[in-house]
Amino acid sequence: MMTSWNETQQIEAFIFGIAEPEDALLFEAKLVLDEELAHKVIAQQKAYAAIRQFGRKQVKMEIEAITQALFTHPEHVSFRKKIIKLFSKS
Repeated sequence: MMTSWNETQQIEAFIFGIAEPEDALLFEAKLVLDEELAHKVIAQQKAYAAIRQFGRKQVKMEIEAITQALFTHPEHVSFRKKIIKLFSKS
């Protein structure tokens, strides 16, 4: 199941909807006729989904680390007080 660079570019253009309409139509016809190509497209879509999920987890971890630093380190006391005041009911 070797994928050429051109085929990878075609798959990406199809997945992201950036292919020219005539190229997209041709690619869809190839998908119907070539089961292996259809499997490659599914694999590529799963890979992108995994990459997005990993990226989200990374961003969440970075935000949590920044939040911890801002609300626990003594040098950020004034910032912490401003934020608490901003969100208090008074």
